[in-house]
Amino acid sequence: MKDAQVEVGEFHAALDGGQWKKIWIAADPDLRKGTDKAQFEKLLEAVHRKLGAVRDSRQVSLNVNSGTGGTFVTVIMQTTFAKGTGTEEFVFRRGEGKAMALVRYNIQSQDMMLN
Repeated sequence: MKDAQVEVGEFHAALDGGQWKKIWIAADPDLRKGTDKAQFEKLLEAVHRKLGAVRDSRQVSLNVNSGTGGTFVTVIMQTTFAKGTGTEEFVFRRGEGKAMALVRYNIQSQDMMLN
């Protein structure tokens, strides 16, 4: 649980710093295979531009699922940004040495759509 919170914190720091490339490079290979880099970076830029910096983020759900593809940790965060709120879904894969890498990121935010 703490590892997932650390990963979310690092994601938010990179998001606030405009470090889209850093998030992309650290992501799980499955995210990079299934998502176009330019579109992913465009999504992150839009989140930051429309919602602003992260002000507060609290975990509302955590799920761990192990299978043949590895151990996946899904974290749902209710996040307050400078210009609105959003519900973020992070899916991480726990790899060798217990390192975690982002497999999927989704955000649901009416404020983002309206800004």
